Amino acid sequence: MNEIFCAVPAASALPDDVSPLHIATISDLHLPNDSASARVILENAPFWKRTDYVVLLGDMVATYGTPREYQAVEKWVRALPKPYSAINGNHEFYFHVGTDSPRYGAVWQEGSPTEKSAQLQFFLDFYGLQSLWRAQHLKLGSFVFLGLNDTEEHKPESLTSETWQFLDAQLQIAPEKPAFIFCHAPLLIDKRLDMTYYDDERTACVHLPNRVLETIAQRRAPIFWMSGHIHLHPEHYLSAPYEIAPQVWQVHCPDSWGYSRWQREHVVPQRHSGVYSRTLQIEESRVVFTSHDHQKRENVSENIIQFGRK
Repeated sequence: MNEIFCAVPAASALPDDVSPLHIATISDLHLPNDSASARVILENAPFWKRTDYVVLLGDMVATYGTPREYQAVEKWVRALPKPYSAINGNHEFYFHVGTDSPRYGAVWQEGSPTEKSAQLQFFLDFYGLQSLWRAQHLKLGSFVFLGLNDTEEHKPESLTSETWQFLDAQLQIAPEKPAFIFCHAPLLIDKRLDMTYYDDERTACVHLPNRVLETIAQRRAPIFWMSGHIHLHPEHYLSAPYEIAPQVWQVHCPDSWGYSRWQREHVVPQRHSGVYSRTLQIEESRVVFTSHDHQKRENVSENIIQFGRK
């Protein structure tokens, strides 16, 4: 892998003294594919004024994680007006690192385990992170960040057994409080997503081990699995948060690139107008999920989930 050519302001912890807490998720920006859309997000001053923290949900790089792609990410992250953290998606590590040649973006070759590991280490170094998985426990709940990281698996949406053990342990620390889990890929428990992700073979999800499911069943508070990856437009029928098991909520965050699925027949994402993101407003007894259009600078949907004391 190439030597580190730039450094961004290091990812930081969540603020522990803010309530309600407003977290903006930015997913699948795929820089530098559409720098104009990326600028629209940064220039949305009213949005940032009411935001406390940002989670970059993966696939910030366009294709393979090349130096040119990371240079575009570096420029964008430096302009972020709020503290942030980042998790990797499949594009940050899974593919053999191609070059900016005429074949760039036309070849999708899985990298070797060694190449994948090198790409993941580069990701960590770039953002100043110590680990691909980490957690923070606050008054408002538990916040867990999980990067896709099983370099031996051919399925990109895979977590190592160590990562699942880590999640299992974190979910036992404060079972009476909600847990917000940020992972690039959606979660599969017993049913596939009600959509086709490019073809009928791919699930697009990480598959929850039984031991973690048993821990979840013993919790008294809900879990919100926050993901990107599948490029859903806010108008898509799966966009609103929904339960996939008792107290387990699937929350799909829209891509922030303008390349999405919004109808059932969209097996492949389509280009469209509008640049979207999803925000969490976390309070003691509820969370408000808002989808926002950065071009129009207006909210396009709101979903409220109550828990604990009403």
